[in-house]
Amino acid sequence: MRKNCVLIMVCMIMIFTNSCKDGNNSENNNQNKLTMKVSKKKTEPILGLGTPITANFTGKAWLQNLSGQPEYECNVYNVTFAPGTRNYWHSHTIGQILLCTEGTGYYQEKGKPAQRLQPGDVVNIPANTVHWHGAAPDSRFTHIGITPRVSENKTEWIGEVTDEEYSEAVR
Repeated sequence: MRKNCVLIMVCMIMIFTNSCKDGNNSENNNQNKLTMKVSKKKTEPILGLGTPITANFTGKAWLQNLSGQPEYECNVYNVTFAPGTRNYWHSHTIGQILLCTEGTGYYQEKGKPAQRLQPGDVVNIPANTVHWHGAAPDSRFTHIGITPRVSENKTEWIGEVTDEEYSEAVR
């Protein structure tokens, strides 16, 4: 009698487990459908793509101004780089802050190895430091840029990051 009870319990557990799996599969299918819908809609960065930037970039990039209140003396903007896009070598007389929000990118100071950037990374760029930043070859990259003390903080554009410099930096 005890063997029969154990056998019945095992059968019930197997039936219950299989029915749960079927339920999870339909739940997973619904979740996949939901995920697919969400991913299809997410074609722009969370703060918007903005307008194309045509000067001082190699490749396609977009700028979305987020805040530029004169009384704050600070500009905040979103920059999105298409894969392989980077800006030219440049410096800021006061400095700049980058808050990485999407994709994979790189930041490089002249004469130093490039740093790989991921969402959540923060780059504090010192005053008068010659540098560039942009997307990895296989990923779009977005960062929020913060330019403090706008009235005094001038950007000096120095020149294009060559394909050779870029390839060396991102390998």
